[in-house]
Amino acid sequence: MQIGGGTRQPSFWLKFRLENAYGWVLHSDKRISPELKRKVKAIIIDEDWNRTAYHYLSQAVIFLDIDDAYQLVNSAFRSYEKNPATDTFTLQFVAMIAVNFLNCCFHKNASKKYTDRAIQFLRELPVDGAIGINSVLGTYYEAIFNGDAKTAEEVVDVLKKSGYVSLIEDTLKK
Repeated sequence: MQIGGGTRQPSFWLKFRLENAYGWVLHSDKRISPELKRKVKAIIIDEDWNRTAYHYLSQAVIFLDIDDAYQLVNSAFRSYEKNPATDTFTLQFVAMIAVNFLNCCFHKNASKKYTDRAIQFLRELPVDGAIGINSVLGTYYEAIFNGDAKTAEEVVDVLKKSGYVSLIEDTLKK
């Protein structure tokens, strides 16, 4: 990038955002450099689990191979279970971790152990309108992973009628 006559590398956060978008569009971590993967993982590992760390992991889960992602996701879930916070943002971020991880599991053909853990976690969160859509998405992924086409189709129908089908369109094309 040219700035003021010299060459400057993009900041880590800009690179993260661009690569993150690319990863989610492709549903893959294959094109993300090993260096960036290491840095993202190191940032997550060095964080105490809090609202900011949960949010970061919910977005960065695509950067990691599925086994590394599971380890970090499970760590975040255990931390939340030890100290459950019920403020809206924390609930939204931990629920997004589960849903985004389930999406990764879908695209990376992950172990049932991984999917079961994320679904169980979603089911144990408090009932709160702020995370209702995440619960619905959890029901969809649970149906997909269990081969329950009827329930999956019912959820897809509800998402279409409510204008939220775009949240799972990538799973409908596969």
